[in-house]
Amino acid sequence: MTFNGALTRSFMGNQGVMEFNVSLLEPGDPPRPLTQLSANQISLRVDSVTDLLGIPQPVSVTLSASQIQNPSPALAQQPLAMAVLMDGSGSLFVTDRRDQRFLAAFGLVDQFRDMPVDFAAILRFDNRATGFGSTALGQPLQTAQLLQDFTDDEAQLQRGILQTTPGGNTALFDASLESAGLLSDFRQGEELNRRLVVFTDGIDNDSRLTLTEAITGIQALPNGSRQGISTYVVGLGTDLDLFELQQLAAATQGTFALAKVPEELGSPFANLFPAAIGENRVEVIVESTSALAAGNYLLSGNLQINRGGISLTTAFRDAALVVR
Repeated sequence: MTFNGALTRSFMGNQGVMEFNVSLLEPGDPPRPLTQLSANQISLRVDSVTDLLGIPQPVSVTLSASQIQNPSPALAQQPLAMAVLMDGSGSLFVTDRRDQRFLAAFGLVDQFRDMPVDFAAILRFDNRATGFGSTALGQPLQTAQLLQDFTDDEAQLQRGILQTTPGGNTALFDASLESAGLLSDFRQGEELNRRLVVFTDGIDNDSRLTLTEAITGIQALPNGSRQGISTYVVGLGTDLDLFELQQLAAATQGTFALAKVPEELGSPFANLFPAAIGENRVEVIVESTSALAAGNYLLSGNLQINRGGISLTTAFRDAALVVR
């Protein structure tokens, strides 16, 4: 069982709603997601509440599962097509000096399956320019630089990841829409399990699009017989607009995971594979012992599932509660 991320749906005063993204995969080839989980089988305990800098907050928070959206049994049978968009901003020279993000991304693509065959493409943010590649249907990429087109070859994916070096600006919104378009155009019309992964350590400072425009564009993209591309966002550090990143994920049926330091990136990246092939989206009622001022609160604790006489527990770390 894995904790894959969390979103704030709403919060006012001392009560609100979050969504926790978890996966419980049964052994098999391919692994099978648990598709009949109910909210009354889930319990959550919060052990710590801190701010974004890790300073403990003088408040207690309780979480109660209220509803759950289970994955389709057919999801794990579909080939996974994933576009991994890596931040290439110069701030990574400071926030990730030892390039831990590369190892974390390796841990994601290392889980790809041979049957069904999973594919990924690797991109990075860069300044607006030309010559950054194009989609399968010929749409030019001007902000997201295509370093490795879709392949199931792990060695090629690793080489692409190693090319996502720092140096450009953070055109997060533009690059996210372009990368989602790359996914949409890949074998367009086929029923693939398309997922966009966005990694960033900063705030958008170079996009032509607003967040709302990027979201609207992603939601409208063809995805087989459906519309919209699910977007998973991984944030690194403390110089982040958590509200905007969660909005991008929430509006596109994705999730958000935070790593305050680069050494913590391994799980947020690795857990996006079980999320992609079998995520259980748990609606959680949040209550605090006192009203919370506007700000970012990080919740850490344990999530337990009791089902059929079996108890499973996983830790969750830095689930971001955003109070506006």
